[in-house]
Amino acid sequence: MGRILLLLIIVFLLWLIFRGFFRSQTKTTQMPAKTEDMVACARCGVNLPRSEARVESGIFYCKDNPRCLIVK
Repeated sequence: MGRILLLLIIVFLLWLIFRGFFRSQTKTTQMPAKTEDMVACARCGVNLPRSEARVESGIFYCKDNPRCLIVK
């Protein structure tokens, strides 16, 4: 019984060591996500990234949504 308990403790300690090693490897290889400001469309209220919005007179509108086309 003592040998089985000692073997389980050794296996558990090895698992902790390898788990910590692989976690540290995955953290260093991940690239940080680039973030972008979100704006709300003045007409429909949809939130979209600033780069995908159309600006007219300082007001943001959807660029690709045909419902948000401004009628002049």
